[in-house]
Amino acid sequence: MNGKISQIDALSKSLEVAEMRHKVVSQNLANVNTPNYHAVDLDFQKTLDAQLSDQKLTEDGVELFERPDLVLRADGNNVDVDLEVGDLNKNVMLYQTYTQLLSAKLGQMRTAIAGR
Repeated sequence: MNGKISQIDALSKSLEVAEMRHKVVSQNLANVNTPNYHAVDLDFQKTLDAQLSDQKLTEDGVELFERPDLVLRADGNNVDVDLEVGDLNKNVMLYQTYTQLLSAKLGQMRTAIAGR
């Protein structure tokens, strides 16, 4: 192998990072009524770069950061439901796109192997 990551590997790692981000955003939504909970996020590109460089991040090893510029409510919680739902929808579309690209790439390989 020439040291380059294959398109299939890159797409599968992109799916893994999208899944990690989905869990983080879902956790924020699940804690919308938890006093003193502060919404967190992960840097998609930074996490993907780490995955692509074979740093083998686990969910515990993902670097999360507190979301900036969110309004703190009286109970100390800063989760913005509209923002989180928007991010969740964006992440779902990203995941679906990566899935479709991976499926198309595997279909091309299947066709090449079959010799059609």
